[in-house]
Amino acid sequence: MVFFIILAYFIIGFMEIVPLVQQGEKKQIILYAMTFSLAFVISLLLGLGVPIPSPAKPIEGIIKAVTGG
Repeated sequence: MVFFIILAYFIIGFMEIVPLVQQGEKKQIILYAMTFSLAFVISLLLGLGVPIPSPAKPIEGIIKAVTGG
């Protein structure tokens, strides 16, 4: 399973990054690389069976702090 995750991310990453590099979009490359890396790590952990905690509670706390609710 892990092999297929790595292969899929490699193919998708290659297809998405090459046009950005050719266009010279440095800011977009950095943002894409950061979010892509986070998604890759989470996918690998899920593929290995590591339980990932839900981000719902921290997000709810941030929203309540911002809105005063």
